[in-house]
Amino acid sequence: MEHSIPITELLKRVQIRSDKSFEWENKMTDEELDQFESEVVQMCIDEGAEDTSVCYTAKIIDREILYNVFKLDDNDGVEMGGKNNNKI
Repeated sequence: MEHSIPITELLKRVQIRSDKSFEWENKMTDEELDQFESEVVQMCIDEGAEDTSVCYTAKIIDREILYNVFKLDDNDGVEMGGKNNNKI
């Protein structure tokens, strides 16, 4: 299952709020956050996670890491895997 709003889309957006922990969350509306949370919980259930709260937390951390990796890539002007992409 993929998220309804990909990280690449979030990178293009401006911040619309400041009440969330992560930059990418602050670029989403309440409705989009609700949808994202539902998607993450469903992913955990589909994966057979014994503890969905632990799975949910891990997926949020994964999303934050990926957002920052893509953000680094976006800032250096070289596509992922490019020869000058040694910042990671």
